[in-house]
Amino acid sequence: MQKYYVQLGNTPELSIQELNTILGPKNVLRVASHLSLVELKNDQVAIELIDSLGGSVKIIKEIAKIEDSSAENIIELVADYLLQKQGNKIHFGFSEYGRDHLPKIDYFQIKSKIERGGKSARFVEGSRLGLSAALLIHKKRIIEIYLVQTADGVFMGETLATQNIDLWTLKDRGKPYFDKKKGMLPPKVAKMMLNLALGDNPPIEGRKNVLLDPFVGTGTVLIEGLLAKVNVIGSDIDPLSVQGTKQNIEWLKTEFKITNDSKVMMFDATKIPIQNNEIQYIVTEPFLGKPRPNPSKLALIFKGLLKMYLGAFKHWTSFLADGASVVIVFPLVSFKNKNGKLIEYNLDKLIDKLASLGYTTLSKPVLYHRPNAVVQRQIYRFKFNK
Repeated sequence: MQKYYVQLGNTPELSIQELNTILGPKNVLRVASHLSLVELKNDQVAIELIDSLGGSVKIIKEIAKIEDSSAENIIELVADYLLQKQGNKIHFGFSEYGRDHLPKIDYFQIKSKIERGGKSARFVEGSRLGLSAALLIHKKRIIEIYLVQTADGVFMGETLATQNIDLWTLKDRGKPYFDKKKGMLPPKVAKMMLNLALGDNPPIEGRKNVLLDPFVGTGTVLIEGLLAKVNVIGSDIDPLSVQGTKQNIEWLKTEFKITNDSKVMMFDATKIPIQNNEIQYIVTEPFLGKPRPNPSKLALIFKGLLKMYLGAFKHWTSFLADGASVVIVFPLVSFKNKNGKLIEYNLDKLIDKLASLGYTTLSKPVLYHRPNAVVQRQIYRFKFNK
């Protein structure tokens, strides 16, 4: 087995849950806030892993443990390693993790040693924590070297693969129907939520493996479901969302040659006509209320949201299969009033009610929100048993 480091994205707590669900928590060691260590069979498996994830940016192959971690020795080892690469010109980046308390390694000395070794060298400057995935995707000749310091020592690695930023951009901006006020769930978050659902209830060959998004928006969750080769059903009370999602799915099927079944209907989330035991997965972001609600109306807003959520969860019991997975966003609003007291509105009261309906929480919720967002997202995972 080979060791690899997985660089986590902007929502590391959700990213680590995704990794744990796919690989198993015993096989994932978190070594820094945005970095985890995993052991995989080979490079191909590692590349396939990064392609399957929504919440991880890069996968870095561990090359060697550095016994002498002096700056001089590190510079020597990195230069010698790069000199072994093919070609007469070396384009390289150098990144460091877990070494904020130490001076930066002087990349100019690495460059000079490469040149003294008979090759020309160009250093590509970026953040100390790494070059951007977009740069590495578009400039494939760049070799990015990582220096990772953990409790077990100092290790040298090389970036093996990055997330396909072009594919994410295509899925986000290439689809024909888009609405800023709907479908606010980012594709990467939708992918992570889907992976949590699939990991909690792995697809079975010969079973239909149907995913439902009862608040379909623009179809972001359904798109990720179809790309994961599951059959999908979407529903929404808004006719524009239903029509737009149908357009997006047709675009996806043409663009990616997808043949899985899909159906999009216009129904309230509490009245969707689906057969008993048909749904194995629900992944959804319901209506969370206005993005910037009036504080004086929050109590009334959350009372209405509680009623809507509870009604939906009750209705879903009529068609969820035994052992089905539900990954869903709950709203959270937290702020300090003029006296400095923390005020919080959430749907915590709902959790006990759901237990009596057959829903079991699988983990603590993960908080996700955009910068400066008033309404934050809590992502919950449930297992449903009849």
